[in-house]
Amino acid sequence: MSQPTESGGIQASSHNTGKAAPGPLPDKYYGQLPDWEFNLWPSRTAVIMAALFLALGFTVNMQITERIDTIMWGGISPLWGLFFFALWNASGAMFFGLPGALIVANVNPIVANLTATNPLAPVFFATNSLYAVPMAFWTWYFKEEGEGLTFFQVASAHVLSIPLAVVPLAFVWIFVLQLTPPVVAMWFAASCIAGWLGILIAYPFAKKLLASGVIQQ
Repeated sequence: MSQPTESGGIQASSHNTGKAAPGPLPDKYYGQLPDWEFNLWPSRTAVIMAALFLALGFTVNMQITERIDTIMWGGISPLWGLFFFALWNASGAMFFGLPGALIVANVNPIVANLTATNPLAPVFFATNSLYAVPMAFWTWYFKEEGEGLTFFQVASAHVLSIPLAVVPLAFVWIFVLQLTPPVVAMWFAASCIAGWLGILIAYPFAKKLLASGVIQQ
């Protein structure tokens, strides 16, 4: 587990034990992440500002995917949103702890509700937070001092967190739309699969952020 630091925030370093990517996945994108300093409760202003910039990217991304989801699926499920949202939420949780995770998770829902991009926008606060908060705790659990996380560790946390994010959507399907149990099960499964596949772009994105030196103390 990671121990909180006096300075707060995170710092990427060149240290990497070089654990290979699983199976046929290329090490360049799916090998072990470079090491960084993780703090579950960072308090530095720089960390908060970095999280806000990540939240801005998330918001721009979701302004597009939420409209596509509304057109393609009638607003029943944000499948494209679930595929792309880990790109930003996972990095926010892994690099900026709980405060950063909640900032990245909840700026976009504010904009989504103001711009009415998707009928499900009111539940996006819960959907995003129920993914981001567990991911921050999983990072704290897996992160060892002096080592970055492996693809298996991040993917495991991601796979376990995605169904929690879909639960608020299920409440809408059951109590608002009053869909039948088989239809709810179908959309729940489809939403989880879309979210799970997002790790294929979220992990290389996080790796690139660390390697570029953008994430630093």
